Amino acid sequence: MEEQEKDIELRSEEVQEILTRPPHALVRWGITVFFGLLALFFIGGCFFKYPDTVDATVTVTTEHPPVWIVARGSGKLKELYRHDRDSVYAGDIIAVLDNPAVTSDVLALKEELAGFAITDSCVLAMKFTERWALGSIQAAYASFLRNLTDYRNFLTLDLYEQKVEATVRELNEYRNYIGHLQRQAELDKQQSSIAETVHDREKGLYEDGLTAKAEYEKAQQELLSKRQGTEQLMTSLSTARIQEAQLEQSMIETKMEREREKNTQLTALKTALDELKTQMDDWELSFLFVSPANGILSYNDVWQKNQNVNGGDKVFSIVAEDTGAIIGKIKLPDSGSGKVRPGQRVNISVTGYPYMEFGFLTGQVQAVSLLADEAGTYTVTVSLPQELNTSYGKTLDFSGELAGTAQILTDERSVTARLLSPLQYLWEKYR
Repeated sequence: MEEQEKDIELRSEEVQEILTRPPHALVRWGITVFFGLLALFFIGGCFFKYPDTVDATVTVTTEHPPVWIVARGSGKLKELYRHDRDSVYAGDIIAVLDNPAVTSDVLALKEELAGFAITDSCVLAMKFTERWALGSIQAAYASFLRNLTDYRNFLTLDLYEQKVEATVRELNEYRNYIGHLQRQAELDKQQSSIAETVHDREKGLYEDGLTAKAEYEKAQQELLSKRQGTEQLMTSLSTARIQEAQLEQSMIETKMEREREKNTQLTALKTALDELKTQMDDWELSFLFVSPANGILSYNDVWQKNQNVNGGDKVFSIVAEDTGAIIGKIKLPDSGSGKVRPGQRVNISVTGYPYMEFGFLTGQVQAVSLLADEAGTYTVTVSLPQELNTSYGKTLDFSGELAGTAQILTDERSVTARLLSPLQYLWEKYR
């Protein structure tokens, strides 16, 4: 039944009219115009180009930007040494956080230690007071004084040196004694020679029968007695030389023991001095606000003593008198960083100055860091107009640092290239 209905519909006059009638001219020309316009769009798209953009945060600053002094601890400001807008130099103390130490005592100790060296003459000459109030440094200072006193007593008393001198005196006496024994040995040698001669003469006379046996035996006894005396003298001389060697050994051991004791005392003193300096450095880092550079001091959130500050607060800043050229520092994310090169244009919208009202700053990429930091961002340096004139001809107020958003204009590409890029990517990937 359904097939019969379809046959009827196909053979109807209306259907035959539609199938046999050619398309209207408007339709034919409309299709032609459409494809022509499409072709013109692609051809025109080859000539119409616009750049890609990379957006990132930017800080407008100078070649010598302000240096912030950040509080490393919390507490009240105990002392203020410099006023707002004062000229300061690197190393100048600006303020002190509240702490148990007396600042003048710590600074006096630092000055004393600057002229102190661990040499015998300096240790004997330098005198340190025990009445300084040093707060957290007090224990290290007491240890230093104790070791300094021990080493000074070692140098002053020098018991080892006295022992060496006593040994030297005893050694000299023994050497004199050995000299006497040696001279006695020379005399004894002569006496022995005479006794030998007498013995030989008496022996000859006895053998020739010219003298009695008793005379010969007496000469023989005297020779033996002389030889025995010689042996005793040689024994005494050997004993004296052994004692001399023992005294020399004792003197060497005393000197070595003195050097060991001196090295031990010196090591202890150096360790105590290093610990004291470390404690003082920690104290300075924790409680002192010190100028890191030359410039003009600017107060941030404080203006008088006894104000509270918290760790991490930016309390003061040092503005260089010669700030150099105005530049921008962009933190560029890793994505798209490969397209950024020196010479490219940068549009900067400054926070606090709506770009619809004030316009934007125009700069140029000067340099891109070779490596990314720990956060995976590259640092881009941008040159800017020194008067900070915007695209609307307005001049922005600059007090050392401005934040904003940067738009880096990278390579220009045509509309056609952008439309064909996905097709090219798929072709290269799957061909």
